[in-house]
Amino acid sequence: MPFTKYAVDTFISDKVTGVTECTLADLYAEFPDAKNWVSSFGLMVIFNNQPPVQRRPLALQLIRRVEMIFVEHSQARHQLLDLIAKGAGRWSPYFRALHHLESTLSLSYQAYHFAGKSLDQRLFEKKDDSPLDRLNRIYNTSKHQLAEIEQPIWITNSGMSTVDCSLTFIEIEELVRTLARIVQRLTSKQPSEDNG
Repeated sequence: MPFTKYAVDTFISDKVTGVTECTLADLYAEFPDAKNWVSSFGLMVIFNNQPPVQRRPLALQLIRRVEMIFVEHSQARHQLLDLIAKGAGRWSPYFRALHHLESTLSLSYQAYHFAGKSLDQRLFEKKDDSPLDRLNRIYNTSKHQLAEIEQPIWITNSGMSTVDCSLTFIEIEELVRTLARIVQRLTSKQPSEDNG
């Protein structure tokens, strides 16, 4: 017998029962090769000698993170769909989804951070309220959360929130799509620099 909404709100968290729909996109449907990006990169290096040697470490760091963003995002979507399908009174799928979404955000922030460092560019200004700024703030909240705070980061129907900022799933997925397009270029056959 499942617990009531009141019991979950009172004894676990009212944020759990606040999630009543899953609006996460199926990113694998948009990028079906995402499961093979690391392997594709290895094949590009072995058979096409691309990208140049000095760029390979950064490329691999970016590609492996973006491939895992897709894994974590897909798992979060699966857990939220399970939570919604089986109704109120459950909380484990919510917290599993929260874990996978925190991992999605962490890997996304790290990928952008590496890209910015490699380009020697600032990708956002602190407190400019851009999606990257809010991604950074949520990432920092997740990384430095205190044990006595019930949920420093939580899921809503439309995205992820902290006490001082939110990032919608649409914004998160646009950030991921940008990274995915970069990875697609890194893992597809490119003309060699000698051939123009």
